[in-house]
Amino acid sequence: MTMDRDTINRRILIIDDNANIHEDFRKILSPPIESGALDHARAALFGETPTLPTHVAYELEFATQGREGFGLVQTARQSGMPYAAAFVDMRMPPGWDGLETIEHLWYVDPEIQIVICSAYSDHPWEDVSRRIGDTDKLLILMKPFNSIEVVQMANALTKKWNLARAVNLKIEGLAKNVSQRTTDVRAVNQRLQEQIASRIAGAGSVDLPGSEGAMLRQKEECLAIMSHEILTPMNELIAKVTLLLDSPLNPVQRQHASTLEHCAQDLLSLIKDMHEFLTSQRQETDVRDRS
Repeated sequence: MTMDRDTINRRILIIDDNANIHEDFRKILSPPIESGALDHARAALFGETPTLPTHVAYELEFATQGREGFGLVQTARQSGMPYAAAFVDMRMPPGWDGLETIEHLWYVDPEIQIVICSAYSDHPWEDVSRRIGDTDKLLILMKPFNSIEVVQMANALTKKWNLARAVNLKIEGLAKNVSQRTTDVRAVNQRLQEQIASRIAGAGSVDLPGSEGAMLRQKEECLAIMSHEILTPMNELIAKVTLLLDSPLNPVQRQHASTLEHCAQDLLSLIKDMHEFLTSQRQETDVRDRS
């Protein structure tokens, strides 16, 4: 997705075989801006210009058949300018019906929020649920629809799409951070192993006084560097993931966030175990030196 992360997506697709329905959606979701003359008339009638709620500007596009809508959604997704929501008519002869259209739309764009518009009961909810599955990305709007319901659905679903996108971007960033920190840990561990191997090879078979203590000191120095470079950002990462888990997430997003948290905790446990191991070795060396 190439849409700028700071851009609010309010792109909505209307799929209906009735051109009059297209015009109704246009009047509801994209009404013309009132002229100043009308404001003056209101002022003369009421004594002051009534305060009206700010209208959200939606970017509307239209299709008369399911296949046409499918092509628009596919093209929008590929170009990095996906639709946030789609209002889909249930009956659009002679082509795909609403359910078949939705199945195709979610195949090319699983994130799009959808409203089924229907005046018929030929598709009971059990049939809809069986074909589409249990999803929170689908609402039903009965015809003749109320303009307030349309506005509320458009507002709620576009906000939901943008919130889900922000959460996904956050999870992607956290996953990248964990991956980078994991790479750092492996690199430091590799350098540590190489230093140990080098010391052993250099020492040969001669047990030089103080050689074991020197090797431990080098291990501790390496671990100190690793702690400084990794522990601080790792603790911050865990704090961010905790905040993310406290926010509203769908089951898949919550599973990803939990996985990130477990990976970060495992890395912290690994570093802690290395500290404890070196500490125990230092104590054993000190006891042998004193004896």
